[in-house]
Amino acid sequence: MLYRQNKLKFLALFIILTFSIIIFTSLYIHTKEKALLNSRYKEAATATDKLIENLIENKQNATLTIAISLAKDDRLYSYMKNKDYKNFEYEKIAEQMRKHTKFKNVWFQLINKNGKSIYRSWTTKKNDNLLFRKDLRQMLEKQDITTSISVGKYDLSIKARTPIFDTENNFLGALEVITHFNSISKKLSNNNISTLILVDKKYKNRLTNSLTQNFIDDYYVANLDASKELIEYVKKDDIKKYLNIKDYIKEYKYLVNSYTLNDKEGKHLASIVTFENIKAIDIQAIKDYKKQMIMLVVIALIIITFIFTFYIYNIDSKNINRLNDRLKKHIKQLKTQEKKKQSILDSQSSIIVITDGVNIINANKKLLKFFKDVKNLKEFKQKYICVCKAFLQMQDSSYIVDKDYDGKNWAEYILSKPSKNYKVAMLNHLQNIRHFSVKVSKGEEDDYIIVTLTDITSEIEQKQQLKYLNNNLEKLVNEKTLELKKLNESLEDRIKEEIYKSQEKDRLLFQQSKITAIAETLSNIAHQWRQPLSTISTATSGMQIQKEMNILDDKSFNDSCDIILCNAKKLSKTIDNFSNFFTQEKEKSQFTLSESIQQTLKFLNSTFEEKNIKIDFSMDKDVEIFGYKQEFQQSLVSIFDNAIFAISNNQDKNNRVIIIRIKNNYLSIKDSGKGIHEEDLEKVLEPYFTTKHQAFGIGMGLYMVQELLTKHMNYKIDVKNSSFCYENKEYFGAEIIIDFN
Repeated sequence: MLYRQNKLKFLALFIILTFSIIIFTSLYIHTKEKALLNSRYKEAATATDKLIENLIENKQNATLTIAISLAKDDRLYSYMKNKDYKNFEYEKIAEQMRKHTKFKNVWFQLINKNGKSIYRSWTTKKNDNLLFRKDLRQMLEKQDITTSISVGKYDLSIKARTPIFDTENNFLGALEVITHFNSISKKLSNNNISTLILVDKKYKNRLTNSLTQNFIDDYYVANLDASKELIEYVKKDDIKKYLNIKDYIKEYKYLVNSYTLNDKEGKHLASIVTFENIKAIDIQAIKDYKKQMIMLVVIALIIITFIFTFYIYNIDSKNINRLNDRLKKHIKQLKTQEKKKQSILDSQSSIIVITDGVNIINANKKLLKFFKDVKNLKEFKQKYICVCKAFLQMQDSSYIVDKDYDGKNWAEYILSKPSKNYKVAMLNHLQNIRHFSVKVSKGEEDDYIIVTLTDITSEIEQKQQLKYLNNNLEKLVNEKTLELKKLNESLEDRIKEEIYKSQEKDRLLFQQSKITAIAETLSNIAHQWRQPLSTISTATSGMQIQKEMNILDDKSFNDSCDIILCNAKKLSKTIDNFSNFFTQEKEKSQFTLSESIQQTLKFLNSTFEEKNIKIDFSMDKDVEIFGYKQEFQQSLVSIFDNAIFAISNNQDKNNRVIIIRIKNNYLSIKDSGKGIHEEDLEKVLEPYFTTKHQAFGIGMGLYMVQELLTKHMNYKIDVKNSSFCYENKEYFGAEIIIDFN
């Protein structure tokens, strides 16, 4: 009974395997066939482009040969000099060429030294000026043999010109031989390729006497043999779709391709759109490949069927059961062991990587949490190969990078110096640098290496901050406390004095807005100082008590110092952010816009350096301003402050840019902060409107800027979003425009 059940299981497995092979093989054959067809069609399109290129080159050479041959006729010089234009017999030459050569439509034209057509073989029209053609102007200037492809009054054509001189070497004019693209389209047709030669629509007004009289929208059809069926086919669709095809388009029964025809300066003249019948393209090799693949699958299925049949009817059922039990037990034990090992690895707080010295064997989940651009260990191996590929070069010899260390790789180098403490730096998914201490140890029997990476970023940053602030903390606190004390003592008197001195109604509104901002500022200062001071006091008293009890260890001391430093920095930042609001100015003065901008940039220079913001300032002509210089500079500070806040959200520090331009009495300030939401653009100049968190602003900055510039100084201000280019890179952000006209 058990043996029969096993046979049924193997039979079911065989059926599943067979259907899986058929399904996956069918999908593979279909995908491969599609890829091969795409490659074949690309080859066909490329071959067509090459054929067109060769045909054009041959036609140019033949046209030039005709022009040079005819220019050798001595009668040409005397006829030109004596103006005996009736004696020219180029109509007969063109007729003979139509009868005895492949050139069925060749034109001849004589042009005098002033650029006028004095003779045409195909029409009686003459004495019109042809200097609108750049190729002709260049030839008349150089007085040398030239060739070109250009659009004239009659057609898109290939032209060859030879200069005509008299016996005294005086320049008389030029002989121009003109051939058309009809023979090219005919030769393409002989290769089962139909053609539409579409001249760029910008030449429509120039083609006053067009040869074919055929137009699709504003695009002139230059070849006489253009199929009416194709013209109607293209008219029904969007013609722009066919003008610049990248590889090819497969539609209806055609393989459609376009060859771009440019003049010598690279300007677009026309597009040669080709329609090749798909059935005419040889894909027999692809069909043969498909048949071979199907035959291989059939053979494979026959072999598998034979193996399964032999296996089912020749294996002993008891051995099967015994082997199955052993195999299941062994697999279960292996899975249990692997789960335990992986659980131990995943429970670690550090990144752990196990390697054989070249390839990664295993890693814990911390690795994938750090490298969030990969989903599993397999993807990590494919992208990085080794974790060392992510190590950054730092200006510190204790940091390890992926390089040769006297014949050793980085892991072997660390193993050789066990007493040293090495570090590495890597970028996380937010493009922030994280620092790790790195330890390397050998596994059992030295057949694998264990790498442990412990995140020490906070320790590194704390040490840097502590080193910077350690010597300045007491001085900084005293200075800011003294400033605040003086500010509080004189604030009320200064506000009253400013109110009483203001006599203009609109300036009074501005000062009242500023007073409101001051009141809110004081409230924020008081609120923001209470908690940091309380925290500093608590941390200090805690250290004193621990010291007295002789229980103050290094960790507690460092933690308390970090708390004090952090809160002292908050106090300093509070003073810096709001102290500038209380500066006053008594009289108006004459000053320049560039001077104010330079002083403001100098004032904010440390902020720009800290935030890694690039400043690009230029002007065409400076602007003279009469007004309150300090208040105007405060307005600039408010504008730059908003730009700094927006730019600081860019994680990539290389994308932080402010562009300042003075041009035509306009000041433009653009930033790369990704702009303002469209629904907020009309509100940003209103009072108390802000997109920042309350801790960063109360919404009076740009409103006060507007009040000063529009009502006190009669200037105009506008805010919008704009794109700009800096160092060959596109940026998008907000733009402040001040009109001084």
